[in-house]
Amino acid sequence: MEEHRPFLAHGFQFRPSDEELIEHYLKKKVSRIFIPLAEYFIRDCNLYEKKPSEIWDSHGGSFLNADEDLYFFTQLKKKSSKGSRIDRKVGSSVGTWQGEDAGKDIVSGQSKIKIGSKNWFRYKKQGCEDHGAWIMYEYTLHMPKNQATNYVLCRLRKNQPTGHDIMKYGSAKKRKLKGFQDNSNQSEQVADIEMDRLLTHQQNQQQNYMDYQEVAAAVLT
Repeated sequence: MEEHRPFLAHGFQFRPSDEELIEHYLKKKVSRIFIPLAEYFIRDCNLYEKKPSEIWDSHGGSFLNADEDLYFFTQLKKKSSKGSRIDRKVGSSVGTWQGEDAGKDIVSGQSKIKIGSKNWFRYKKQGCEDHGAWIMYEYTLHMPKNQATNYVLCRLRKNQPTGHDIMKYGSAKKRKLKGFQDNSNQSEQVADIEMDRLLTHQQNQQQNYMDYQEVAAAVLT
């Protein structure tokens, strides 16, 4: 079921900075501090339960502008209770979120102290229309080890058109091309008719001029 945002002034977009996402949203989420309206823009969702296109559609992604993202709070799951490695596999589809960088420290603009980190991932599953088509930025709160949390804030973004989008675009393009060809054919037919009319008009004018010359010659003789 798709979720919709509350009524907002035209032109409003949710565009928090990296620092704001960690300091004002993730930190408060972990600290259980109420954040007004946050639930409309940052939803609780297990991003490792379904493939990204399904999550995108079920949370109203189709209503966003092309340059907008979806934001989620999600909980990471370790591969083993004693280890530190995170299980990045996605549901039963055996897709995975593959890390694409070593991470970036996010510091406070005022204190210049590290408040968290940002990593980005790309969805991978060969043979799936979602393969390589989705990017996820993961924000982690910097905390002492004894206070560490498995909550992270993620930003989901379309990386390129999915297979479904390409099919829709291809169909639309074919319809547009067919329409153009039909219009071109109609234009050619109209042009042929106009050319025939012009030639007929010129022939009639030429015949009238010849008739005029014959009449004039007869009068003079």
